[in-house]
Amino acid sequence: MKMSPVQDLRITTLADNFAPVGGLGQGGLSLLLELVDARGARRKMVFDTSDHKEALMHNIKDLKVDLSDIDCVILSHGHHDHIAVTAEVVKAAGGVKVYAHPHTLLPRIYVEKTGKRRHIGAPKGEGLKEIERSGGEVILATKPVEVVPGVWTSGQIERKTTFENVLPLSEGERLIVVINGEETDDRILDDQALWMDVGGVGPCVVTGCAHAGPVNTLLHVQKIGRFKEIHGLVGGTHLIGRSEEYLKQTITELRKFRLALISPCHCTGFKAMTRLWQAFPDAFILNFVGRAIEAAKETKVRVI
Repeated sequence: MKMSPVQDLRITTLADNFAPVGGLGQGGLSLLLELVDARGARRKMVFDTSDHKEALMHNIKDLKVDLSDIDCVILSHGHHDHIAVTAEVVKAAGGVKVYAHPHTLLPRIYVEKTGKRRHIGAPKGEGLKEIERSGGEVILATKPVEVVPGVWTSGQIERKTTFENVLPLSEGERLIVVINGEETDDRILDDQALWMDVGGVGPCVVTGCAHAGPVNTLLHVQKIGRFKEIHGLVGGTHLIGRSEEYLKQTITELRKFRLALISPCHCTGFKAMTRLWQAFPDAFILNFVGRAIEAAKETKVRVI
């Protein structure tokens, strides 16, 4: 796959679990990407749409973000804290393409140890029909898709590592996805990342939760992009609740990519965040609502 570089990548966190700035915050994840694409055109796109409509729209207004000229929306996977405001974002944009895996907008259920069932997929009003009514053209694919020139989805991520797993479930817990009306164990196969080669910098990868594993995700991008190293990783890593051994294995494998930028957020968890900071002191950037990261520029205040 031949890659053409983009320029001036800037990633702004619109929603995250961590919000040290007054007046901003809420759970879930949403990122704004701004860049010059491989053909020289300036582009804006929203990656994931967080968990709460009023909170996200408040953050967007407070951060003075204009959604009217975004080019597209990319959804990492179908959990409600990543797709709960998609129809509203699409409508504010005046109708745009929405890229996702075929499983992303299917019903999702979490079964507790007690047997209690809780829906964890797209909330009411945020399904395929509502997104289309808002002007969205939903494009579902398992393979990598070029969303704008030089910017690609990962498609369904190959799972190669022996230690990474989807979620640390306890006995009796279950994740379910409903496919063609039938309930099946959910391996979160829709998990996908966004990636691009930034000119003069190198490949950068943006993740939602990295349920396939952050190492699997980077290996997958490395393979399809034919990269020797990965410059940057920004986004969720789902290392929250993981054992010390799991974190050690993850860090050992991440070192092999020679990351110059790592900014984990959302589902990473405080313990894993500190381990990553210790492991990558010169590459680590603390992420939070309102944080803007420019791939080709040094972030002056990396940790607050």
